[in-house]
Amino acid sequence: MVIKFIESTYDSVKDKLKNPFYGTLFVVWVIRNREFIYNVFFNDSITSDKRLELIREHFLNWSSLLNFLGTILISLGLMILIYASLNLSRFIVELSERILKPWIQQLFSKTSIVSREDYIQLEKERDYFQKKYSEERIEKIRLQRELDEIVLNNISDNNFEKNNNDEISPSYIKKEYNEILDKAILEDFSTLIALINDLDTLETIRKKIDVSTVDYFLSKNIVQAYLNGNTYFYKFTALGEKLRDYHLKST
Repeated sequence: MVIKFIESTYDSVKDKLKNPFYGTLFVVWVIRNREFIYNVFFNDSITSDKRLELIREHFLNWSSLLNFLGTILISLGLMILIYASLNLSRFIVELSERILKPWIQQLFSKTSIVSREDYIQLEKERDYFQKKYSEERIEKIRLQRELDEIVLNNISDNNFEKNNNDEISPSYIKKEYNEILDKAILEDFSTLIALINDLDTLETIRKKIDVSTVDYFLSKNIVQAYLNGNTYFYKFTALGEKLRDYHLKST
């Protein structure tokens, strides 16, 4: 029971001494009362009765109370001084790291450090290009899906049958050509001929010619898409070649 009480008291005192104020108060009190502590605990020439008298005189009078209040004030002053010193040193470190060091580095090496304005501008440009890259990537995926659908639509038995030269008569060629004239897309057809001859990609052609017009040529089996390596192109079908030749002769 006594041992537990002593251990509990010791732990309590140890925790209190870890507190900055109590620790400072203890150190200041020991320094101010060093003679009293020496006489009570370490002076062998003083008898036990004398020690008790010293303890009684030290604690049971108004001067000891005033002495203790003075100790508290000194402790508070020391704490203020210590924390002020810590914050002052922190201020000096921050001033050196954030202002003086960059300024000195900028004096001797202008390329190793940039201003905050330049840094913010670079961040904005980075975010802009990341956004543009994301948009381009999404658009490329969308176009790739469209291209895949176009290729799948072109690979069919009906298209294969229409590409048979024996089934394409001159009257049919003229009929299809007149339909192109009626739709007022003859100029687009001329552009398509030039682009296919220049081996422009499918994506480029769909940007230079109205998509609905290109889809019309696909639906009429005038052109079809094909894959060369990793890139899609357009080429004329048998019907498309005859329409192309007919157009070139007519112009």
